[in-house]
Amino acid sequence: MNAMISLKDAGLIVLFVALIIFVIYMIFVAKNLVVTVKSLNRVLEDTEVITDVAQKRTTDVDGIIDDIVGSVSGISGALKGGESKAKSASSIVKAVSSIIGAFKGKKEDEVEE
Repeated sequence: MNAMISLKDAGLIVLFVALIIFVIYMIFVAKNLVVTVKSLNRVLEDTEVITDVAQKRTTDVDGIIDDIVGSVSGISGALKGGESKAKSASSIVKAVSSIIGAFKGKKEDEVEE
């Protein structure tokens, strides 16, 4: 039995095999893409958490800095003689309490997380 394959048939067979290989390759690409997207979603969720923490810390630090600036200006005014001794003492106490509050707030937040 002699079977002859024409060039047209050979070309179609090669094209069909190439199509099957391409489909298999695209399945692997899609599988890897799904894994990559899941990993990217985890990274974005972590980034969101870190951004929220940074935003809260920035707000806390901004309030603490405002208190410290007010206290330092009160102390400098007291040193220049612009405030009474009671006011200067309260400024010093306020500055110390602001610094202590900054460290206490940090420790409490670390315990919560």
